[in-house]
Amino acid sequence: MGNLGRMYMSVEGGVNTQKGKLVSTGETNSPTGAQAAFVINAPVFKPGVNAFRQIKWAGVDVSAFFDYSYTNDFKFNDDADSLSFTQYSVGAAVTPYLNFETTLPVFKAIKPFGMAYAGYSWSDFSGEGTYVSDHTNYFVYGVGAGVEVVIIDNLSFTPMWKWHGNAESGLPTYQTVGADLSYWFTDQFCFSVYWTHSFGYKTDGDFELMHGDIIGAKFKIGFMR
Repeated sequence: MGNLGRMYMSVEGGVNTQKGKLVSTGETNSPTGAQAAFVINAPVFKPGVNAFRQIKWAGVDVSAFFDYSYTNDFKFNDDADSLSFTQYSVGAAVTPYLNFETTLPVFKAIKPFGMAYAGYSWSDFSGEGTYVSDHTNYFVYGVGAGVEVVIIDNLSFTPMWKWHGNAESGLPTYQTVGADLSYWFTDQFCFSVYWTHSFGYKTDGDFELMHGDIIGAKFKIGFMR
């Protein structure tokens, strides 16, 4: 069955590693941080059920999310200058998908999907030396695409791409790719591992995020619907 078309709530946490560069000198630094999220997902239209009872090849999920991320100090100029980030976000997403089922013993289904999200973010920038501390609030939004491959009934693999934008002047957009491997032990309990890679971004100032990676785990509780 996989994750798409299933009602569940998910708690996740991971280690966040990023590489930043001081543009004026070329000096780089790679601090670690943390990432966490809480998600509630529900199928609005489920293949072969209710309004979609005659349509088994498509479905639509909606979700609500809360995200938290923290990056430890980027330190430059012999630790005289430092910069760290903390961000909280809430929002909602919609994920329409196609559902191609097979009769094979493996690769039970292939579910290409698109997604779009919108929300609101609170960001804290803590700086020392030449960097100034700041706090900003702004709308965030994004789109993405991927495919969920249901390898067997309880095991699925999902690669995906996302573009992340915002409504704050001067803040850059960025792109990520990632993958999720999920195993449903029962209809009520799932364990997942995931990886997300950020391609980074350039700012108007003297800082560039070269790239970043998050590796973590998710625990999901499923509900019958």
